Amino acid sequence: MKQIWIERLLRWHQNVQRALIGRYARMDQLNRMLAIVSLFLIVINIFLPNSIIFWLAVAIWLWSNYRFFSKKIYVRLNENTRYVGKQQQIIKYMKLKKAMITNLRTHRYFKCPTCKQSLRAPRGRGKIKVTCSACKNHFYKVV
Repeated sequence: MKQIWIERLLRWHQNVQRALIGRYARMDQLNRMLAIVSLFLIVINIFLPNSIIFWLAVAIWLWSNYRFFSKKIYVRLNENTRYVGKQQQIIKYMKLKKAMITNLRTHRYFKCPTCKQSLRAPRGRGKIKVTCSACKNHFYKVV
């Protein structure tokens, strides 16, 4: 009896693999984020029943499934690459803001007037000559 179930399971697995040939079929970072957001909205909908939240969760879940079963592999890879790039920009911005808050008493943060690069200098030095590390522009700043 146990052998029959194992054989059925293996046949089912082979059928699923055959059906996914030529499809994207990956749980990349974007698909994972979509699934988590959809699950989060469904949990919120349990406590705060609202049809808009429910249909938004269903739409996000359908979008995740569409991406998973899509045959346009390179398009889905490009979507994920763009998502990861934006995610890294947001993480970098948040780390910069955290560093600015923790070093608020010891350093002063400002931007280069030409390239808008974020720079810092120690507080209490008076008027100093600053050289931008990105564009090598020289300017004076009171810190």
